[in-house]
Parts: sequence; structure tokens; C-alpha cells
Amino acid sequence: MKRILIALGGNALIKEGETGEFKEQKKNIQKTTEKIASLIRKGYSVVITHGNGPQVGSLEMQMSCAKEIPKMPLDVEDAMTQGQIGYMIQKSMGNFIPEKEMATLITEIEVNKNDSAFKNPSKPIGPFYSKRKSSELKIKNFIEDSGRGYRKVVASPEPKRVIQLNTIKQLIKKGKIVICCGGGGIPIIKEGTKRRGVEAVIDKDKASQLLANSLGIKQMVILTDVEFVYLNYKKKNQKKIRKIKIKELKKLLEKGEFGKGSMKPKIQACVKFIEKGGKKAVITSLEKLLPAMQGKTGTEITK
Repeated sequence: MKRILIALGGNALIKEGETGEFKEQKKNIQKTTEKIASLIRKGYSVVITHGNGPQVGSLEMQMSCAKEIPKMPLDVEDAMTQGQIGYMIQKSMGNFIPEKEMATLITEIEVNKNDSAFKNPSKPIGPFYSKRKSSELKIKNFIEDSGRGYRKVVASPEPKRVIQLNTIKQLIKKGKIVICCGGGGIPIIKEGTKRRGVEAVIDKDKASQLLANSLGIKQMVILTDVEFVYLNYKKKNQKKIRKIKIKELKKLLEKGEFGKGSMKPKIQACVKFIEKGGKKAVITSLEKLLPAMQGKTGTEITK
């Protein structure tokens, strides 16, 4: 059986320009799960990860703007949205392949408490605020984000270990479709024999890479809003990358070719995935998932 990890981008649930209403998310999830179900019918064993940025942003806004709603720490918000999105995925998938059992696993990922990211929070999360509103809220770190307003920023440490890895392995062994590491997983630090959630966000693609390598999966697919990775993206000399080796890709990374907040972390995750034992990584759009798996489109990254 061909085993793959599919990392769903934010557009799998909320498209650009949408508000994130339930009906919108439900419609988008149906399109996503229909394509994944088609792969499963073709004999693929699938592990699914996903983002949660818009959903956490909505929670942050609700809890910041409505005094009646008690504020929760970010690690709890991560858990809440993992359950929310996982439920929507497994319910929708179950309508396409009712013979398959699915499990959404609230997943914690260990990070180093001394990670330098904690000293320099830089990951924007949640809603945009005016300068006045940002000063009124009792939040330590804000940045001005691309001229759109002020946003809270938190640390984005490197993922080190998937704490529920053995449980994930057992579920896969029993033939279950596992939905896990949502939003990059819940960042956890160890303090002696105890674990504690921290105010941080793990990059979803880096967490997906760690999980795929930890499971011994040889192929990883990252779904985003473009069919290919491009050189000179959105410029007149834009050029798609169809197939590329990691040696060449690392040179492009060193030149600063890819956007820091968009394609760069996906490329870095794919490179590390191959270096740690993966055979092939594919970056493409949700709409092109099936032909990409047949080798007909998408950007293929190999050793």
C-alpha cells in the first residue's frame, strides 16, 4: 500500500476573500475530502495534517472583543481548532468513503524551551487591530503587518518530537485514516517529568515534515493555492518549477528566491523531508492533487 502524508493549507477550508462562515468551510472541506477520498480508493494510505490560522484568528477576536467570553491560552485555542477542523474533515470524508474509519488526534509537539524563537517572537497570529486598539489590549508583542494593521506576534520554535507518535502509528497499523498535527501541533515544553503548553505557533509544514519522517513515510504532498512553485513569482519573468533536486533548491533558498511567509517554509520542509529519508515531496494546489499524484503536474522535489 502506498502511504503518503497530505498537508492541507488554509485554503482547504477558507478561500481568499471568504469570511470563514460554516457554510463556506463546509463547502470547501467537501471539495478537499472528495479528492483525498479518490486517492484512498486507488489504494493510498493517507495521513492528513492541516493549518488552523483563520480559525485561531477567529477565536482570538471573539475572546478579545467580547468580555463575556473567557480568554483561553493559545495552546488551548490550538486544541479547540484541532478538534473543530478534524471533526469537519472526518465527517465529510466519511460521506465519501463510509467503509473507512477515521480518527482526529489532538496532537502535542515538543519544542526546546531554550529555542531562540522565544526571545524574538515574530509569527503574526489572530486579527488585525488599529494602533489605538493594539495599545489598549494587554498583549506583550505586536507588529505592524504589511500596512493592514497591527497583529499579535508569538514565537515559532522548531518542532522536535511528536508526543503522540506511537498512538498515530497504532491507528495507521489498524488501517485508520489519521488527522493529526493540526495547526503545526500544540507546542509543549518539558519541565522535569511534566509537560506544559506554551504561547507559540509551530509552522504547519515543518510539523508535517517531522511527522512524515518519524512515520517512515516516503512521499509528502503539500497543498497550497498554486499549482507550481515559481521562480520570480508574480513577475513578468515568472517561471514554474516542474521537477527539481534538493541541491539546486537549497541554492535558490540561499539566494532568497522564495517568500518568507509563504513558499519558503514549504520549500524548507520539503528539503528536510528528503534529507531525513523521504523519497519525493510534491507542492501543488488542491485542485491538481490527483494529476499531481500521477506525476502529471505540480512541483516534484527529489534527492
